[in-house]
Amino acid sequence: MLSFLDLGYIRVMETNILRRIFFDQHQHWEKFINKHHRNLRPIVLKEVEKFKNCGNPKNGFKLFVCEGCHDVKRVPYRCKGRFCTTCSSGETEEWGRLLQEEVFQVNHRHVIFTIDKGLREIFLKYRELLKDLMDEAVQVIQTWFQKKFKVTPGVIAGLHTFGARMNFNPHVHMLVTMGGMKKNGEWKKYDYIPFAMLRK
Repeated sequence: MLSFLDLGYIRVMETNILRRIFFDQHQHWEKFINKHHRNLRPIVLKEVEKFKNCGNPKNGFKLFVCEGCHDVKRVPYRCKGRFCTTCSSGETEEWGRLLQEEVFQVNHRHVIFTIDKGLREIFLKYRELLKDLMDEAVQVIQTWFQKKFKVTPGVIAGLHTFGARMNFNPHVHMLVTMGGMKKNGEWKKYDYIPFAMLRK
């Protein structure tokens, strides 16, 4: 049985690699702010600051003690920020678990839409266009299946603005049902997505 206890045992959380890169003795983040502060949106500064302090016991924590063995554990509060690699991965897992309960139990395909490298600068400057990018990606899929199979497929879309190398690379990940609903409510299966044609 776990119960709260006053301060005593302190457990230091291991710093993740991204936090070490941002906030180590070389002060990469501070140098970056000094160089690019005019181009940084307030939300970016807010999210990185939350990430910087995530898991810091000075911001509060829960203290648990086992009534049997008297082992004590301190669990710092998390930031729940979008930029935080620890919190966002947990949120993503929970989102995935909830989606699993909601989606049709049929086969799905993973489809990714991105934009030409030459257009990325436009989306970086006019970020309100990112919603349109996601909507258009979904529309391409739905329009093709409505024309080809006369069905409406299920699509779950998520927008990513950065690539694996942390470069600005807006792209849309979609989970697409391998089947769709006809107008009469009947489910129709299919097993082919013409990636090359849709890419054009």
